[in-house]
Amino acid sequence: MSRSDTSEKKRGTILHFGADRVVLLLRAWNLNQMGYRVLNVSDAAEAVKLATRRRVDAVVLDLDRNHAEVALVATAIKRCRSQVPTILLAEETAALPRAHELADALIPKRDDLGMLITALENLLATRTGRPSKGPEQ
Repeated sequence: MSRSDTSEKKRGTILHFGADRVVLLLRAWNLNQMGYRVLNVSDAAEAVKLATRRRVDAVVLDLDRNHAEVALVATAIKRCRSQVPTILLAEETAALPRAHELADALIPKRDDLGMLITALENLLATRTGRPSKGPEQ
């Protein structure tokens, strides 16, 4: 699928939470190129507010800051929108306590964007009951 085809057919709205604005913008740009609409937010209260007030198809939480704050955001979003898939991006995924309670998928940050796209597509397809498509399609 070409970029113009992808941009015309949006794959879903992603709430993207993290502290580093540059990383948020770069990742959002890449996700936009893949057809996702991205809502970037670096404030915890704003992230929860957006998740409760806007239609969000998935949540991507960047564990680039205080783990307790990210856990609170994940917990608050899961409490009010349990059906919305949540992905945690972390440096070390093995050492995260309660990670599987907080998120539907755990992605190592060191991996490329392809792994995040695959996780998003699989989680969204599972939620809608549709078969997932690869990032290249």
